[in-house]
Amino acid sequence: MRNLLARKPDTVVLLLAAYFVVAFVVRLLVPNGLRVDESQQAFFSQWLVAGYDTQPPLYNWFQAMVVSVFGLSIATIAASKNLVLFLLFLSYYKLAKLVLDDRLFAAIATLSLFTIPQVFWQAQRDLTHTVAQMLMINLFIYSIIKTLKAPSLFSYVMIGVTLGLGMLSKYNFTLVVSGALVAVLLHPEGLKRLLDRRFLMSLAIAVVIFLPHGLWLLDNVSLAASRTLNTMAQEAPSGAFAKLIKGPTEFFGQILVIIAPLVAVYAIIFGRKFLRNLRPTTVWAHFFDTIFLAIGLQVLLLVFAIGITSMRDRWVLPFLFLMPIAFCLKMQARGIRAEDFAKRFFVVPLAVMIVAPSLVFVRANVPTLFGRPEAYNAPYEEFVSKILAEEGKRPGLVLTDGWVVSGNMRLQLPDVPTLCTFFGNLEVDYEWSAEKPILAVWLTSQEGSALQPDLDAWIQKNLGTQYSGVAVKHMSVGYVRGRAQDQRLFSYAWIYPRLRS
Repeated sequence: MRNLLARKPDTVVLLLAAYFVVAFVVRLLVPNGLRVDESQQAFFSQWLVAGYDTQPPLYNWFQAMVVSVFGLSIATIAASKNLVLFLLFLSYYKLAKLVLDDRLFAAIATLSLFTIPQVFWQAQRDLTHTVAQMLMINLFIYSIIKTLKAPSLFSYVMIGVTLGLGMLSKYNFTLVVSGALVAVLLHPEGLKRLLDRRFLMSLAIAVVIFLPHGLWLLDNVSLAASRTLNTMAQEAPSGAFAKLIKGPTEFFGQILVIIAPLVAVYAIIFGRKFLRNLRPTTVWAHFFDTIFLAIGLQVLLLVFAIGITSMRDRWVLPFLFLMPIAFCLKMQARGIRAEDFAKRFFVVPLAVMIVAPSLVFVRANVPTLFGRPEAYNAPYEEFVSKILAEEGKRPGLVLTDGWVVSGNMRLQLPDVPTLCTFFGNLEVDYEWSAEKPILAVWLTSQEGSALQPDLDAWIQKNLGTQYSGVAVKHMSVGYVRGRAQDQRLFSYAWIYPRLRS
């Protein structure tokens, strides 16, 4: 494969397609417990609405449409994720080819994503909105560069479409837009392209695409922003100076975590030639460097302005994943020949492409090797099967207090409406009768006789105070393929309507 990639770099497309097919199959071969983001998508797939929670709705809409056509299953969840990931890598390769003269360097840049753990590991297992955002960043930057090189009606339409969809992927896409605007203004042809009347059409298209969610956002600013801002302020030190230091430290720390493996691999493979050639040397190298610098300055400004003290690598990843293209631009401009290093470099991503899905498969199917089971091994299927057999009824509504439980219950009972008290803004029609009682489910660490507080509040508000004292039951179920002592404790309550006296 290394020789084939070195001779025919476009083979990378077929390689990536095969890899994500394998990743899809592996997901089908592990237990069907849903991880955090998978659970959220399974839960949200009940609705196709203008807004859901703290994230824009692009990926939610995509997943809901797939489920509406093919139904909810592990297959539809996994196929959606792997399709978007494949498009992310494909668009990355197309973007790399657009600015790199050597297709071999474009293949190297693309496969370099397999040196970034947040891409080849986290994105495969969890990330949804971030994956959609990175795809839209690729397409947005691609459309800008096409317009700078050879403007056309189609390229301006593409700018508008990708700008609008990008704003629907994640809100911090605005930082990429601002960074790209600075890079365009500093490009020799940039101002001319911005003053072209067709750019107004681009903006109009973007506004039309974003407008439905934008109107929802105006009415739900608190819902969309509060949880994210609270998370970013977690573990904040008490002193003002300490807060001032902690935010930038967190940001630079996440940059280091994300790009350190990439830089290490490049330093080993390309040696001193790579380390000596990191200065901007071409128009496109300068273009990408400007985007990175402008985004970094914006993030630091936000850190100081709103007091951000906690960051996650998934928030920073979209600002850095284009770094391999920038590195390859610099090496190509300095005369480094891709063919001299390609075969040696390809060993790394090819090894990762074997190890990553293998580890997912083994980790989930033989959890005892790793000390404890994980989310894939959660025994929701057995739990649901047992309580339905015990009660002899199917619920008319499943009520939960967290989206991990909501998504997993929804997967097991796809024909039953599911509500989650965490998302109080999302409602669903349901049937409540003696034949179709409400089933409340929550996770707990120990048995108790009381309903979970949020569930009790929902029941009293929507069903009446007389239903708050329902009988609570518990069931301990062993994790799939886990040890005998690996048990998951479920709490649940069946709520039947009472005849009025």
